[in-house]
Amino acid sequence: MLWSFTQLHFALLGGFALNLMLLVHSQDRQSGFISIDCGLQTDSSYSEKVTGINYISDATFIDTGESKSISPDYRDNYTQPSWSVRSFPEGARNCYKINVTPGNKYFMRAGFTYGNYDGQNKIPEFDLHLGPNLWDTVRFEYASDVNTHRELIHVALRNYIHVCLVNTGSGVPFISYLELRPLPNASYQTTTGSLALVTRCDMGQRPDRRGYRYPFDIHDRFWSSYNELYEWTQVSTSSTIETESDDPFQPPSVVMSTASTPKDPSDSLSIIFVLPDINAEYYSYLHFAEVERVNQSRFQYIFRNGRRTFGPFAPPQYLSNTIHSTGAWSSYAQYANISITRAENSTLPPILNAFEIYMVKNFIEAETNQEDVDAIAYIKSTYKIKRNWQGDPCAPQNFVWEGVKCNYQDFESPRIISLNLSSNGLTGEIAASISNLIMIQSLDLSNNNLTGPIPDFLSKLPNLTVLNLEKNKFTGSVPVGLNERKNSGSLSLSLCDNAHLSQPVSCTLKKKHGFVIPIVVSIAGIFILLLVVAAIFWWGFKRKRQHDVIDAKSIPQYGSLESTKRQFTYSEILKMTNNFERVLGRGGFGTVYHGYMDHTQVAIKMLSASSVQGFQQFHAEVNLLMRVHHKNLTSLVGYCNDETQVGLVYEYMANGNLLNHLSDSRSSILTWEDRLRIATDAAQGLEYLHCGCKPPIMHRDVKSTNILLNESFQAKISDFGLSRNFPTHDGTHASSHLAGTPGYLDPEFYLSSRLNEKSDVYSFGVVLLEIITSRPVLTRTHERIHISQWVGLMLANGDINSIVDPRLEGNFNTNSVWKAVEIAMACVSINAIKRPSMSQVVVDLKECLATECAQTNRSRVTGFNNSNALMADNSIVRLTPSVR
Repeated sequence: MLWSFTQLHFALLGGFALNLMLLVHSQDRQSGFISIDCGLQTDSSYSEKVTGINYISDATFIDTGESKSISPDYRDNYTQPSWSVRSFPEGARNCYKINVTPGNKYFMRAGFTYGNYDGQNKIPEFDLHLGPNLWDTVRFEYASDVNTHRELIHVALRNYIHVCLVNTGSGVPFISYLELRPLPNASYQTTTGSLALVTRCDMGQRPDRRGYRYPFDIHDRFWSSYNELYEWTQVSTSSTIETESDDPFQPPSVVMSTASTPKDPSDSLSIIFVLPDINAEYYSYLHFAEVERVNQSRFQYIFRNGRRTFGPFAPPQYLSNTIHSTGAWSSYAQYANISITRAENSTLPPILNAFEIYMVKNFIEAETNQEDVDAIAYIKSTYKIKRNWQGDPCAPQNFVWEGVKCNYQDFESPRIISLNLSSNGLTGEIAASISNLIMIQSLDLSNNNLTGPIPDFLSKLPNLTVLNLEKNKFTGSVPVGLNERKNSGSLSLSLCDNAHLSQPVSCTLKKKHGFVIPIVVSIAGIFILLLVVAAIFWWGFKRKRQHDVIDAKSIPQYGSLESTKRQFTYSEILKMTNNFERVLGRGGFGTVYHGYMDHTQVAIKMLSASSVQGFQQFHAEVNLLMRVHHKNLTSLVGYCNDETQVGLVYEYMANGNLLNHLSDSRSSILTWEDRLRIATDAAQGLEYLHCGCKPPIMHRDVKSTNILLNESFQAKISDFGLSRNFPTHDGTHASSHLAGTPGYLDPEFYLSSRLNEKSDVYSFGVVLLEIITSRPVLTRTHERIHISQWVGLMLANGDINSIVDPRLEGNFNTNSVWKAVEIAMACVSINAIKRPSMSQVVVDLKECLATECAQTNRSRVTGFNNSNALMADNSIVRLTPSVR
C-alpha cells in the first residue's frame, strides 16, 4: 500500500526546518495558486508554516454550510488547512464557485479530514462533483482513516468552476480545503477528458523524509514513497537534477535525485497497481534521470502489461526525462503492470526515479448556456434570492434550481425556458438581465413588491408565451408590444392587482367573465385547427405525389433552388428573415432563422461572432455542399459572406430533427415503419458520402439532432461543418483532431485519433439504437450507461419487447425489429473491422422495411410500387453497391 496521507503530513511536519529555509524564495512562486481553507473564519488568512502556502477563507466562495473544527485529538497530526471543515447538513447539493482563467489547465485538489469534527465518530460517504459531472465518490478506505483527498487535472472551459458536494444519504458531506494550481498547457495532454490521479510515487527514499510537496515541487504535487522499496536497491546523488527549460512536467529535483534499481542486476523493475475502473482509460508518466557517475552503459525498455511500449533508451545523467503515453491505454483487468527491463546491450540494471498514473474522466454532462448562467446569476444577486441556487442552474437534471425549468434536447447546452419567482419578496424594478434569457417561455413574477414601469424588453423575448405580473406595485402603462402580443393570442399576460398602473386590471372581472373567452377561443381555435390540418394534408399529399415522381426519375427535390447556390448580401438576408423575426434553433455555430426566398420557405443559419471554430466550419460546409448532392442530404440554397456577417441558406425542413420526434414529450409517436424509413433515408445519405463522392467524405458528427425531417418525414443528413475528405491513397484512414459528440464517437478514435469510414458507421449505429428504443444515448445517472451497453444487457434476456420503444405497444413485426437491432449492434462493435459498410447497412435496412411493410400490407416503399419491387432492388444492390 502507498504511504497514507496521514504519514505524509507527519513527514512534512518533520521537515519543517528544511522548509523554513525555502520559504522566502517560495513566496514569489505561488503566482496563480488558489488555496482555500474550508470552514476558516470569515476574512481570515494565513501562511501555512510547513509549506509557506498562503490560504484564505472559503466564505466568499460559497453561501451555505457550517464552519466546524476537528477534534483536538487529531489536530497535531495534520497541517493547518485540515484543522477546520465546512459541513453541509442542509441541501442535497452545495457548491463552491471559483473564478479561473478559461482555457488554462489546472491541477485541482480537494481534501477531506474528518477528525471527528461532529463528535459522532461516524465517517460519512458522499459524492464530489465538478460542475454538473461526478468527479468521484468520497469514501475512506479503512474505518481508522480520517483523511483522504482527490486530485484532478482539468482544463477550465469557462471563467469559473463549480466544485459541489452532494449528499447521497450516507452521512453529511464536508470538506477541509480546495487547492488549484496552474499547469503548463503542454503538460498532461489528453485526446479527451480530464485526468484523475490514481497514484504518484517517489521511487527513492531518504532516511529523514518520505514525502514532498511545495515548495520542493513548484506545482505542489504530493510525492509519497512507494511501498515496495525494500525489494529494490536505492541509488541517489547529492547533485541537483536539472530540468530542461521546455519540460512541461518539471518533477522536483529532490524526488529525481533518488531512484530504485533491482537487487539482482538481471531482474526488471516491476510495478503492479490496482486500477479503480477496468473499463476506464489511463495515462502513465514515468520520470527518469541517471543519478550515478558511471562508465558503463545503462539502456532499458518500458513494458506495460507484457507489451513493449518504449525503448531502448538511456536515462540522461543529472537531467530529468519524462516518458509518457501519447494516447490513453486500457487494461481490461483489475491490475496493471509496468516493467522497466534491461536492454540487451546494457551493462547496468534498469532504474526508475518516479512515476504517475492517471485515469481519464470524461465529463460529458453539458453545462447550461453561458448567457443563461450569467443572466440567472445576476438575477440572484439583484434580488438576493435566498433559495439554494448553487452550481449549474440546469444540470444535472435532478439538481435543477428551484423555480427553474430547462430544455435539454434542442440545444448543445441546456437552456432556461421557465422561471418562477412568485412570492419571493422581490423588490425594486424588473431586472434587465431577464432580457438575456432569450429562450424563456414562461416568466412568473407574481405576488412580490416589484415597482417601476413594466419594461418593454419583455415584449422582445421571442419565445415568451406566459407572463404573470399579478399582485405587484408597477407604475405607468403597459408596453404596446405586450398588449399587441396579448391581443394576437401569442402571449398569456396576467396583470391584475397592480393598482398603480395607468390601466389597472381587476382580477374579479377576469374571473367573472373569464369563462366566456375560453369557450369562444376554443371554438374558434378548433375551427381554425381543422382548416389548418386539412390544408396541411392537401399540401402534403400534393408534395408527396410530386416527390414520388421526382424520386422515380432520380431528380432531386428543391432542384431549382439547389442549382442556384447563390451568394446573398446581408441586406437580402434581413429581408428574407424579416429582420430575424423567427428563431428555429440555436447551436454552437450560431442561430438558425426562418425565412422566405421567392415565397419558398428556407432556413438561414447565421454565424455567431462568439463562435470559436464557426468560421472554419462555415467554409467546410459551403465547400462540401457546393459539390455534393443527394436526396438524403440537406440542400444548400446559398450563402452570405458579407464582411463580418456570415450565414448559410438551406432548404426548410418542416418537421425539425429526429431527436425531437423520439422524445417522450411528443404527443405523436413515430410508427415502426416510419422509423425504418427514416433510418433507411439517413443510411442512404451516409452511403452517398462514403461511396458516391470522390474522394469519399467523412461526416464526423452523425447524431439524431443532425438528421432533419421535411414535411413528408423524409430524412436528410445535415450539419457538415466537421466533415472532411477521406483520402484513399493508402486505403485505410486519415489522422484527425477529436471532433464530434460524446456518446456518438467511435471508441477506436479515442485511442488512435485516426478516421475511417467505420467511424460514421458507429455513430449511425448509435442513432439506430435511439430510433429503436427512444432512450437517451447516455443515461443521466452517475453511471452514464451507454445505450449500446443497455441494449446488450437486454439482449442477454432474449426479450425484444424490453428493447423496443414501449410506446409502440407491440405494433411491429418482431423479425423486423430483431433484424434492426442486429444491424445496430453490428454497427457499434468496438472493433471497427467487425462493423458493416454503409452500403450493407442500406441493404439490410431495406430488408427490414420490406418485412414490416409485408405485414401491414403497405404498398408504398421508398419510391417503389410494392415490396417485391423493393426486394428486387435489394438484390441489385447486393450485386452492385449503390454508388450515385
